[in-house]
Amino acid sequence: MSRRPSINRRLSLGLSITAILGTSLLLTAVFAEYRLGIRDLAGTDAFRFAWAEVADHVGMPVLLLIVPAILTVRIVIQRSYRLLENSARVISETPATRGLQIDDRAMPVEVLPFVSAINDLLKRLDHAAKEHESFAADVAHQIRTPLAIMALNLDHGANPDISVLRAEVASMSRLVEQLLLLTQVNAQAAAPAPLESHPLNDLVIDATSRFAPLAVAASRKVAFEECAADVAVACHKEAVASALRNLLDNALRITPEGGTVVVGCGPGKRIFVRDEGPGLPPDQLQTIITRQARTDSSQGKGAGLGLAIVTRIMAAHDRQLQTFPEKRELVMVFPD
Repeated sequence: MSRRPSINRRLSLGLSITAILGTSLLLTAVFAEYRLGIRDLAGTDAFRFAWAEVADHVGMPVLLLIVPAILTVRIVIQRSYRLLENSARVISETPATRGLQIDDRAMPVEVLPFVSAINDLLKRLDHAAKEHESFAADVAHQIRTPLAIMALNLDHGANPDISVLRAEVASMSRLVEQLLLLTQVNAQAAAPAPLESHPLNDLVIDATSRFAPLAVAASRKVAFEECAADVAVACHKEAVASALRNLLDNALRITPEGGTVVVGCGPGKRIFVRDEGPGLPPDQLQTIITRQARTDSSQGKGAGLGLAIVTRIMAAHDRQLQTFPEKRELVMVFPD
């Protein structure tokens, strides 16, 4: 097991090297001044004279300088460590609150980069906590609505509208599936697995074939535009397929009855879904995916959560979701 890095060990090593180098330079200076060589030390008298000079001109100066220097440095280092200990105490005693930032005004300059890094981390954690709170609030709102409709229907007597109950149960089941998918995406982002190369055509054909029966049942049509056979992307196949199904589901909701949803790929590494809705402006897309909010009735019930999941999947692949309202397209972009 490797030892942890130690400032004390580094300082001790540095001082030792400095002492050795200083002593070597002094010895060299003494031998040069008296013009002494290896042959001159062969005789007993010469040997005694040389080492007497070494003791006078090297030994004593080294003892007089190095020993006090080592003691002084140790005292200075210990006092410096107290500043670090005080800084650590300030950090540990800072109350855990939202928007927490460590006060660095009384901290030594050398600690500021670490405090700044910690404050940046706290900002990111606080932002993530706010997003989770916002997400939980939006999910609670989406669950509350179908539950209220189901309860109202059941309160009407012995003959509740079964079709309404089924629709709301289906809506809640879809919401639970979306939450499970989002949890899986977050887990993959926290512990990324190796990406594999998959042809875009295969991804699009597979998702379209699964989606077609739902479109037919909803009195819509699906058209497929094929792209070049050699275009492939590095991705997690199931995650990208789930993102594409979410886009298709969203397109189905906002396309009027009898309309057509077009799905295809290209030019380049792009997958697009074109619907017959009003088009989604970029600022509105940003609002939806930031808050996981419901869109208005023209965009379809519960569209925000699905688009937020698509965006999260794309971000986990270092990719992005784009909107082109003039074409009424949502595009999954895979840069080269």
